[in-house]
Amino acid sequence: MRLLLLAVCFILTACASTSKSDNYIRTTGVGNTYEEAKHNAFKEAIEYQVGVVIASERESYNEKLIKNEILAYSSAFVDEYKIISQEIIGNKVKVVVDVKLSLLRLSDRILSKGKDSKNLDGAKHDNQYKSFLENKQNGDMILASVLNDYPRRAYDIKQSDYVVKLDTYRNLTLTIPYTLAWNPNYIASLNDAIKIVADGKPSFWTVEKGIAQQYPSTVRVGSEKYYFNEFVIPNKLLDAIMDWNELRINMEIKDLHNKTQYSECFVPKQLHSRTGDYYNINYVKTINVGINQSSSESNKIELKIHQNSKLTHIMQNLSKIELSVVPKKVCVKNN
Repeated sequence: MRLLLLAVCFILTACASTSKSDNYIRTTGVGNTYEEAKHNAFKEAIEYQVGVVIASERESYNEKLIKNEILAYSSAFVDEYKIISQEIIGNKVKVVVDVKLSLLRLSDRILSKGKDSKNLDGAKHDNQYKSFLENKQNGDMILASVLNDYPRRAYDIKQSDYVVKLDTYRNLTLTIPYTLAWNPNYIASLNDAIKIVADGKPSFWTVEKGIAQQYPSTVRVGSEKYYFNEFVIPNKLLDAIMDWNELRINMEIKDLHNKTQYSECFVPKQLHSRTGDYYNINYVKTINVGINQSSSESNKIELKIHQNSKLTHIMQNLSKIELSVVPKKVCVKNN
């Protein structure tokens, strides 16, 4: 059994080595190298200023914890910094840094602007970009911890009592009714993860220098709609639910020893009748993804068993029918 927890914790208390003045945060970092110490000082400043979202992904089996991965994501990156002091303490490097932060939610995706027409502040932009990427990538990992469960834990499938009939040619027909619906806990986790990494939730438009600019991508989960300044997150969502990860229903017939004797995948009709779902993709301008959590289906799987088929010859040893949700790639692999 796997338990996925997304616990959101905002750390708003100041550390002893951190203070704030004139929009700069003075912080201390210690590391094995100068770069590592500086990096730790940056992280300390971000935690002090805006808090850090902590996502804990745990896997357990027989109540024994086998995986515990802590991810950190914050909504800011280092814009400017000044090294106040640097010293060697034993085999460690200690730096005191004044740090100025900017939010990750960049309405026009401008990371920084030069102070004049010719001079390029490469060191500053390098730190800005690395800080920006690190936080964005941690956000990607938070989302991935939920998307990795698609589709196996994203849906609940319930099978009803089967029926065996004879057709007009004396062949058997095995019918298994089922219901398929989104797992509400999965939708809640997905909604929480998208909310953490979203760039904004405006009414419709942002106005920049008199020109209306629309966010290039949106994601809707249920009734909640989130806006993004990039295509990366919506693309990750599409990659997780489409193509080789697309939803399939796998039927397995097993014998008395729980060995699978027959397996076949079926395409649920829900894929063709998801009222409210939409995948509007225009890679030049926009990507819009919507998931309707109320979409479901009640249907049945029918399997014809011919007189001389393998299943008729081993019928007396068959003991179990199981329906499960799997990605399309599993079906292709098994075939």
